[in-house]
Amino acid sequence: MGRGPSITDEEKGRIRGLHEAGWGVREIARSVKRSPDGVSYVLRATKKPPAKARRPKSLTDRQIRQIVRGAVTGDYSASALKAKYGVACSVRTIQRLLAKVDFLVYSKMDRALPLTKEHKEARLEFAEGLSSAAQKQVVWPLIIFSDEKKFNLDGPDGYKHYWRDIRRPPRRYRSRQNGGGSLMVWGAFGVKGKSELVVLEGRQKSSDYIYTISEKMLPFAHAKYGTDYVFMQDNASVHASYETMDFFKEEGVTVLELAC
Repeated sequence: MGRGPSITDEEKGRIRGLHEAGWGVREIARSVKRSPDGVSYVLRATKKPPAKARRPKSLTDRQIRQIVRGAVTGDYSASALKAKYGVACSVRTIQRLLAKVDFLVYSKMDRALPLTKEHKEARLEFAEGLSSAAQKQVVWPLIIFSDEKKFNLDGPDGYKHYWRDIRRPPRRYRSRQNGGGSLMVWGAFGVKGKSELVVLEGRQKSSDYIYTISEKMLPFAHAKYGTDYVFMQDNASVHASYETMDFFKEEGVTVLELAC
């Protein structure tokens, strides 16, 4: 048995109309004088595919505004913003959100030492005084350089990032010295070698520093330089205290005078 003529657009429209009116397939087929299969084909073709379910937004508009306002202050990381506002999204979602804000950039905070104009002038004068050829040949080979190094438990000094509002001036932080919650070591070196690396315990006082110098620096200096050396240290409070300077005088240690 051959196929009948194709269903016209007019017939398709009538089939859809009767179906929307509640007619069954067989009733429609008898009315339009078409086979039930043909009617079913038309109705299947008109059904729209079900809309895909969208993933619900992880942040409400209010939460987005809160997070952006918090980021603009420059005081919060993405993880801190998540904790502050108690949102259910991931830290990465917050990072992506902030990256789309035109006036926010993730920047490294500039390091700024608390130097006054007088500090800068004194340091320049100090450097110029030791830069001559004579000073390089006579003084520099005699210098024993020393310092402490602190490793912070919350991350290294000088590596601070924040969400910066580019409409505002960049933020800076002051370098910390001898803060808590850290591991600190001391060491010294010169042209003739280096001292033992010393692990320091707790917050250092003048008496602690004097003990380190007497037990570690002096034996190193006498073994490598005899008594002909110049000791260099920075102007930290425990280094420049009266107690420490009196100790150097008693031991006959020549201390290089630094700029402020």
